[in-house]
Amino acid sequence: MKRYLYAAIAAMAVLASACAGAKATTATADNGPRLTGSNNVPQSYYDQARRTVAPFALVEASPDADYGYTAEKPACVGGIKDNDCARNEQRFLNALRGPEGQEISCRRLGSCCGFSTPNGLINNMGLLDVYQLTWPGQDKPVKLYLNCYDSESLRIPQGLRVAGL
Repeated sequence: MKRYLYAAIAAMAVLASACAGAKATTATADNGPRLTGSNNVPQSYYDQARRTVAPFALVEASPDADYGYTAEKPACVGGIKDNDCARNEQRFLNALRGPEGQEISCRRLGSCCGFSTPNGLINNMGLLDVYQLTWPGQDKPVKLYLNCYDSESLRIPQGLRVAGL
């Protein structure tokens, strides 16, 4: 019995130190969160999805300048419960255009920023997906944070437009 107790205490100590270390290294050199997961999908995948996945119909601009641009205020596209996470993210991205209506190119950079949600698949936890958006004439790529665990009324992030408007 004591052996199990000692093993449990040792395991908790290892986990606690691992979590403390992870918190200390979540920021990168550009003050963005540390990203995990695969980002080696070829650009042709995103280009094909841009042509074949119907966009969401977004009509209202967000009054919040941080909407979609920060981990604290991601665009909540939903879809995890219906296994439509990637599709909903693509539908949202497909609706967006550059500030002058330019066609955008997007690429998933990875996942970050664990958070608690009742819709989480494991222990009520979720991760945000981070996409990089570029368009012709742009000075610096833009990062968007998407939450596919929770749904809300989607809006157009400030500085971007939607197709046809």
